[in-house]
Amino acid sequence: MTYFVEGVSRHNEPEQQVRRVGEYETVEEAFTVAKKAIEQFLRGKYQRGMAAGELFSLYEKQGEHMFVFQDEAGTFNVPGFDHLKYARSRAEEICRKR
Repeated sequence: MTYFVEGVSRHNEPEQQVRRVGEYETVEEAFTVAKKAIEQFLRGKYQRGMAAGELFSLYEKQGEHMFVFQDEAGTFNVPGFDHLKYARSRAEEICRKR
């Protein structure tokens, strides 16, 4: 079974922009890639002293929102991955550690 990862963004454009990140054989691989993209965005936007809510807000407004799906199942996002929950959790961890 093939799992697809796509990034959806709306910033600076009136319409959604969709980018195919890749195709993976396992859902675990797809989740890892999606999480890595979110992590990179958050770490790139983090500034010393930033609150987690502020960092998460940047992700919501400017970040590429990651979705994992299977064509065969006709799903938009497979169960088990929520990009917003993951980004919120990582933003809290990043801001707490620094």
